[in-house]
Amino acid sequence: MAHPTLALLHGFLGFSHRGPIEYFRGVKGALRDMHITPLIPEVPSAGTVAERAETLASKLLCGNTSTFALLAHSMGGLDARYLITYLDPDRRIKSLLTVSTPHRGSPLAAWMLEARGPIPAWFRHIGRPALDELTPKACAAMSIPDREDVNYASYTSCRRADELPFWLKSYGRIISEDNDGMVPLSSAQWGEFRGTMRADHVEMLGWSLGLPDIRSARPFDHLPFWTRAAAEAMAAAEEK
Repeated sequence: MAHPTLALLHGFLGFSHRGPIEYFRGVKGALRDMHITPLIPEVPSAGTVAERAETLASKLLCGNTSTFALLAHSMGGLDARYLITYLDPDRRIKSLLTVSTPHRGSPLAAWMLEARGPIPAWFRHIGRPALDELTPKACAAMSIPDREDVNYASYTSCRRADELPFWLKSYGRIISEDNDGMVPLSSAQWGEFRGTMRADHVEMLGWSLGLPDIRSARPFDHLPFWTRAAAEAMAAAEEK
């Protein structure tokens, strides 16, 4: 039996790469060292969940690959769930492992849509219509039932408010529960919960925008995490 093909799925306002800048910083190279060649499809960065999922379907399911394992960061997990439920008639996707995905939305998205000031206005300008679908109310209204033949699992990320970089501190305080500066812990849990990483939302990708600090274990050592998560997603797909 052939090994499943791994796909890494980016989040809101994300991309595959821009010149030398990778969304999943260094992850592709680390996986290649493990003899895993991941697909990193690019979808409309601020598209709706349905639009992003349809793009994924056109890029992943157009060939003869028989089995997929999906590993998704942030909004990419919502895209993946939609793809699995509605756009995979041949049931080729066997596992989904989400990382810091706002399955139940984020109060930060609702705040961005309502708040005054240049930064919320800028996010509304570049982030719609995706931003409208990332609120708790919008996610609660989405009907994306799980498929019984797919393994669903999740990791969350979290830092205390005093550990967040200055540009995330105020946003983290908008969320009334533990969070990673963007997504509440409870929202990021879906399927089998695998644990919480001590990192903020962007730091999970290898982009630490705070000063290095031994006491708070910054920066997060992201490459061992992503290589382990990739192996877990692929093993789960093989079991199915």
